[in-house]
Amino acid sequence: MNKTVESYLPFFNFLCTIIGGNTEVVLHDFTDLSHSVVAIRNGHISGRHVGAPATDFALKMVHSDIPQDQDYTELYLSHSATGKPLRSASMFIRENGTLVGMLCVNTDTSLIVQLKSLTEAIAETLPPGVSGDGAVEGHANAAIGEHLTASVDELVAKRVGEFAASRGKAVPVLSVAERLELIGALEGEGVFLLKGAVAVVAQSLDISEPSVYRYLQKVRRR
Repeated sequence: MNKTVESYLPFFNFLCTIIGGNTEVVLHDFTDLSHSVVAIRNGHISGRHVGAPATDFALKMVHSDIPQDQDYTELYLSHSATGKPLRSASMFIRENGTLVGMLCVNTDTSLIVQLKSLTEAIAETLPPGVSGDGAVEGHANAAIGEHLTASVDELVAKRVGEFAASRGKAVPVLSVAERLELIGALEGEGVFLLKGAVAVVAQSLDISEPSVYRYLQKVRRR
């Protein structure tokens, strides 16, 4: 484990002593993006475990020029692999100015949403002039999205499926131009930093690995 990331283990353990069962705490080490999760508590929330890969959001952060004076993100919305809504925030771990890991907190908000719906339903039955306040979900940045996938296969399959759906097509009938566009999008999101991503993308598109590399060469020559 990266020594700087390892130095956050006491803080990770501290957080784990005060969180409830509906909050996941994850420590990422970006030395190996394909197995970046090095410590996790309440992994049942996202279905992940130690050795799981970096998320799509984490890959974007590795690719981004984050201001050096920004130590953490604001609250943002994320989703588990099963689509469960989560409220998340991440702390950046740097070594000599380079992002080497993140400490992430993901809270399952589904119970809050259910409570809000219940209180709103109750409020509708109250007499005129009597108000009923719903549960407050908190402020989260809907512009930031993250999918907490447990494997490279899941991450790639989800991204490929979303791309095909946005074109109103099934994956096998994507045109050459659309495949090139998809490969470019995956490259821009850092997906090919993950070990085995080329093989998974090839399988998802039902093409050969050399074909994926040829698409990548075209993208990188642009």
